[in-house]
Amino acid sequence: MANERLMWVDWIKFIAIFGVIGVHVSSSLLNPDIIFTSEWYQGVFANSFFRFGVILFIMTSGFLILRRQQSVSEIPKRLKRVLLPFIFWLIVYAFVKVAFLKELGPNWNVGDIFIFILKGFLDPTIVSIQFWFVYMILGLYIVSPILSRWIQNAPIKEIEYALLVWVIVSLLQFINVDSIIIDYLRYFTGAIGYFVLGYYLTIKKNDLTQNRKFGLILFIIGTAITFIGTLAFSFMSGEQSLFFIKLGDITPGACLQGIGLFIVLYNTNFDGINEKINNVIVKISLLSYGMYLCNILFIKFFEKIHLINLSGFTLLNVLISSIIVLIVSAVAIEIMSRIPVLKIFT
Repeated sequence: MANERLMWVDWIKFIAIFGVIGVHVSSSLLNPDIIFTSEWYQGVFANSFFRFGVILFIMTSGFLILRRQQSVSEIPKRLKRVLLPFIFWLIVYAFVKVAFLKELGPNWNVGDIFIFILKGFLDPTIVSIQFWFVYMILGLYIVSPILSRWIQNAPIKEIEYALLVWVIVSLLQFINVDSIIIDYLRYFTGAIGYFVLGYYLTIKKNDLTQNRKFGLILFIIGTAITFIGTLAFSFMSGEQSLFFIKLGDITPGACLQGIGLFIVLYNTNFDGINEKINNVIVKISLLSYGMYLCNILFIKFFEKIHLINLSGFTLLNVLISSIIVLIVSAVAIEIMSRIPVLKIFT
C-alpha cells in the first residue's frame, strides 16, 4: 500500500495532525493565572513548538490540488467530502455543549439546540474553535479551478511575485499597520499563500528547497520566534501576551515552521522505513480530517477525568497526552469508517 502513494504526503499529514493535537492539548496551559511559573513556560514552549499543523495541511492540499488543472465539475464532490463529516461533528459538539456543558443553561429544549446548530453553521467556532479550518478549506476548494488554471500556465517568476506580495501584506497585517490599502489586499494574506506555496516548493529546484538542514533551521528559527516573542511581550506588559500565537497561521514563527518541515519531509525518502510503520502512517493520513474534527472532544473528556496529567513534568504531559489523543481519535474514526451508516461522516 505504501508504494502506491506519495509517502512524503502521508507523513506530512501525519505530522500535521499530531501538531494540531499538540496545540489543542497545550492550549490549556496558556493560562494567565499561572504566568511566569515553570508550568506556564513549558506550556508556551509546547504551544510554540506545535504551531505548524494547520499550515502543513494547507500546503499539502495546495500541492495535491494545484499540480493539475481542476475542473469545476469536481467541486461538488470535494465539498461533499468536507461538509458531511463537518455537519455530523458540528451536531455532536453542539449536543455535548448544550446537554452536558450547559451552554444554553439548565432549561433548554430541542428548539434551542436547533437554533444553536443553525448559528453554528454561520459561525462554527461558537460550537468548537477548530471548525474555522473547515470554512477556510472550503473557500480554497471553491477557487481551486481558477488558481490551478493560473498556476499551471504561469511562469515561476509570476508565482514568486504572487508569493512576495503575500509575504509583504501578511507581515504588514501581522504588525498591525493601519492603512486602507491593507484592507483591499487581505485576499493576499493567510491560507491562500500557503496553498500556492505548497505547490511552489515542489517545483522550485535549488540548493535551499532541496536542503533538509535548511528546512530544520527554518523550523528552529520559527519555534524560537514564537516562544521568545511570547515571553518578551509578556515580560514587557507584565501579563500574558499571545500576540505571536493568537494570529495562528499568519504569524512569522508558524510560517517558518511550516515551510521548514515541508522542505524536510518533501526531501526525505520514506520508502526505506519499515512497511508496517508506513502503513500506519498512511492509515492516520487517510483518517486525519476526521481526527481533526473530533480530537478536541476527546481532549475535553480526558481533562474531565484527569487523564491529561500523567506525570509531574509539563512537557512530558503534553507529549503523552497528544499521543493518547492521536491514537484514540484515529481508532474512533476508523471504527466509524467501518460502520456503513457512519462511513460518509468520516
